[in-house]
Amino acid sequence: MAQYNPQSCPICDFSVKTTDKIILCPDCKSTYHERCWRENSGCAIFDCKAKGTDLKNSSSGKTVTEDANKIAELEIQVSELVNQWLDMPASKMEKDEVDEFYWNKIFPIVCDLFNRKEAEKLAHKKINGLILTLGTSPQPLILSISACKPEKVLFLYTAQTEIYLDEIVGRAGLKPSQYDKHLVMETDPLDIYQKVLGTWEKWGRDKNIAVDITGGTKSMTGGLAMAGGLLGLQLLYVAGKFMPERRMPRPGTECLELLPNPYQVFGVLKEREAAELLRNKDFQGAKKIYQELVVNVPDPRKFEVLSSLARAYHSWDGLDFSTAALTLKEVGQLIKKYRLTESWLPKVRTLFLQAYCLEHLHSVMPSKPNDTAFPLLQDKEALETLIFTIYHGALRRAEQGLWDTASLLMYRLLEIMSQRRLAIYGLDTADPDYSGFKQKDLLSSFNAIRSNLGMITFGELPSPIGLMDGYILLEALEDPFSLMQTEQTGKRIHFRKFLNENQKRNHSILAHGYIFVTSKQYEQFKTMVDQLLELFCKVEEVKMSAALEKYAMVMPDINA
Repeated sequence: MAQYNPQSCPICDFSVKTTDKIILCPDCKSTYHERCWRENSGCAIFDCKAKGTDLKNSSSGKTVTEDANKIAELEIQVSELVNQWLDMPASKMEKDEVDEFYWNKIFPIVCDLFNRKEAEKLAHKKINGLILTLGTSPQPLILSISACKPEKVLFLYTAQTEIYLDEIVGRAGLKPSQYDKHLVMETDPLDIYQKVLGTWEKWGRDKNIAVDITGGTKSMTGGLAMAGGLLGLQLLYVAGKFMPERRMPRPGTECLELLPNPYQVFGVLKEREAAELLRNKDFQGAKKIYQELVVNVPDPRKFEVLSSLARAYHSWDGLDFSTAALTLKEVGQLIKKYRLTESWLPKVRTLFLQAYCLEHLHSVMPSKPNDTAFPLLQDKEALETLIFTIYHGALRRAEQGLWDTASLLMYRLLEIMSQRRLAIYGLDTADPDYSGFKQKDLLSSFNAIRSNLGMITFGELPSPIGLMDGYILLEALEDPFSLMQTEQTGKRIHFRKFLNENQKRNHSILAHGYIFVTSKQYEQFKTMVDQLLELFCKVEEVKMSAALEKYAMVMPDINA
């Protein structure tokens, strides 16, 4: 049989032997005679980064190839021993001798070599538990256990492969308390999944669990891979140059392959789904998916931020100002903590500003049904936050086609704007005190407007003050925020138009009637509210465009 030696010096093309002084390239792993390496000033492989490499590490003074040279020596030893092993007679009579040579001479070096080669790959991975499917080749499983050094091991075996368990346990040096075993049906992937799920639960849903899919039938490894992927476990297997005549990898060629979790691919699809929900203002739906991604993907930082962002917006959208403020702060802190990309950083200031505004609004909001809203109505900053929160909420409901809810929120805006302006005069619409006014004159002006509209007149000023009476009072008070003044921001809104638009809203299923608001009716109503909001902002000296942007929910670049 021809001798096989994979180690030859790329410079002189002569074999590299265990007796030679050797150097292993730290970049491409090619093996050199030390003299050839030095004469060539480094690696001879085209485009290798180690060309012209100084073998001294400036920080430690050690040769950077020191560990690599040991690996090269072991590879040469294994290669020479394998050549001897392959030349040994393969008859049944000599089988025990051949096997003894392999296990006693070759495998210990293979194990040492494997651990050294894969040390860097596993340096930053902690594997507390390892789950393996058992086939008819024990060597790869022993190597896997040896390199991963798990605290706990589970073997999934069949009636045919149980005979290999003792050998694997013994050669891997496992204690009885370290491993467990489950008999599985080799043709039933679901059986494998259930066993893995049960063990995952038993091991406390530890994230640092790996599954080795090297051994077993295709059904077994397929079931194990699916289970590991769905549970977010590390997938790995031992690869090597397969020798059909020996039904095993060629000793010394084994390597550990760490597979990307299939959930990363699935996670991309879930991320897109969540992003779409976020764009469509389904914050609760987006939050649930982002929370799922936090648990399952290897690097959950971005999804922690997005999950908290969706939770903050869900709270804000539901007018839970306190929770929204706290969670928006959390989002800003997470972005800074994780030092996310630049596209996120400009959002941090906005998030903290919104959190401050919502926190302040919450501090002046009535907490009980009978508490007065007067302090809130007299607080310009808090009122601005409330008004534009409700306005944006109406726009979101309209985007979702919820015209009745959108109209209801717009109607509430009309109430709040008039209540705010009356509060400027010291009038609390829930319990107005007119003692500071010339009540007869005010009542006369008030009734004159009602009479012109064909409405009954009052014997005294209204208490409490409803929506229509509120706008009539503002007109009587000659407040700059009145229907007469709407000609400053467009076509004047007459009281009859104002009354008709509100009556349409009153017939809505969410008001006093059973009619559903149409998109056309909503748009007509919104046009009127927009004009009044523009006038309100002018009177209150609020820049409407800036306020709309200030209270808009931040939509970060999902791909950042």
